[in-house]
Amino acid sequence: MKLSFPGHKNFDLSFTKIMGTITLDFDDKREPAEILSEAEEFIKDGAEFIEIGVSHERGQRGNESCVITVLEHLLSHLEVPVAVCSENKAVLINAIKLGVAMVITCNGIKSMQVLSALKESKTVICLHAESKDPIDDDVDLVSYLSEFFYTNIDMLLNRGIPRKRIILDPSIINASEKGRMHLLGRLESFKSFALPMCIAMPRLIPYADHFLSDNKTLSLTASLFCSRINEVKIIRTQDVSDASMAIGFWQLMTIKTRPYRLSKVFVRRLRTIRDSLRLMRKGFIKK
Repeated sequence: MKLSFPGHKNFDLSFTKIMGTITLDFDDKREPAEILSEAEEFIKDGAEFIEIGVSHERGQRGNESCVITVLEHLLSHLEVPVAVCSENKAVLINAIKLGVAMVITCNGIKSMQVLSALKESKTVICLHAESKDPIDDDVDLVSYLSEFFYTNIDMLLNRGIPRKRIILDPSIINASEKGRMHLLGRLESFKSFALPMCIAMPRLIPYADHFLSDNKTLSLTASLFCSRINEVKIIRTQDVSDASMAIGFWQLMTIKTRPYRLSKVFVRRLRTIRDSLRLMRKGFIKK
């Protein structure tokens, strides 16, 4: 499976890729150059995408005004696709005009101006749902998300956005831990949409998933589980090094990638695994 991004034609999704998530906090004081350094470190660790978004934690709306400045800096320095996660109409429109590879949004596409900008671009749309109110345990999350996807996919198609530019993100925050774990176990239920999936593991923007953020082992286990599902093509995470190494080990053991067609990122993952094993061995010898 391949995706076509602005400036990145036929991006190969034959195996699960890592998207490094960079969160801009409400009082973020970092310069664009510092954020670029973080993005470059993610790429070095195995990320093939970079995502920028604003946190709305602590009851405060993040400072969206800095997003475009950061995006301009990253797009002018990075060769990998850059995505933006936002519900802000102005941010989405300006990001699309800049040539961002992907917009990740829940309600942003309800704006006619955003839809118009998307139609005139090649930007990929990643749909994710998020309820403002807590979702009861008796609600079937698969049905809840399926209804959201059907409605919004139909709307995008009617507005002239081709299916090949749509990705689904079934991860959700405002539900119980039990419900979300059951949802991950039922991801194959979304196969009927015949669209690639992108999973936030854990989700960090606009609201953080503290359950998975505080349980790294569970988060990595869930990432591995998702990576074995053919339709899951991208894992969005801040724990790039750990996720890349874990998925790299998994892909190596299952030979998910054709032996003679290893991508550069897969080779980097193998080198990261090799270097980590050497460090572990040195630590063991010292002890």
